[in-house]
Amino acid sequence: MNDSQAGNDATGQDDLLAGAADLGAAIERHARVLAETPHDYKQVVEAVNHLRASAIAYATLCADLAGWGNPFSDLENEPGPDEEAAEAGDASTEYSPVVHVEAHYRIRVTDIEAAERLVGEESSEDLLGAPSDVVTQLFLRDGWDPYQYGDALQTEEVSWSCGPDQA
Repeated sequence: MNDSQAGNDATGQDDLLAGAADLGAAIERHARVLAETPHDYKQVVEAVNHLRASAIAYATLCADLAGWGNPFSDLENEPGPDEEAAEAGDASTEYSPVVHVEAHYRIRVTDIEAAERLVGEESSEDLLGAPSDVVTQLFLRDGWDPYQYGDALQTEEVSWSCGPDQA
């Protein structure tokens, strides 16, 4: 080992480069999953978790081996190139990300009378007594937590997704 290589090992350069390579591979895996199977919740979550773990490991290496802070801290609050250009033209422009949330619930109404009582006085005049009307009123009333309604409703299936708005 020459003096240059010994110096690299002493400062952790080899470890930093290995961490950067791992982070790069995690980014590529994440991009591949999003490009090939964006609706496969399990694969997307695994790729995101691996990417986050790799980024945290790299940030730890930066701090431990080079004495620098987390290069990703406060990343979402940093203006991107588009926001910087907008800020240059309009100081009042703020970055406001938009996300798309989609949720699907399959609910069994096991006791319609109990569900109607849950709606209570806040029920709409449009309430016709159909199970879907009662569930709609409960959804609109309280932000929708179907597990809070005891034996009146039974949640049979739940699926959801959240990602950047494509509009």
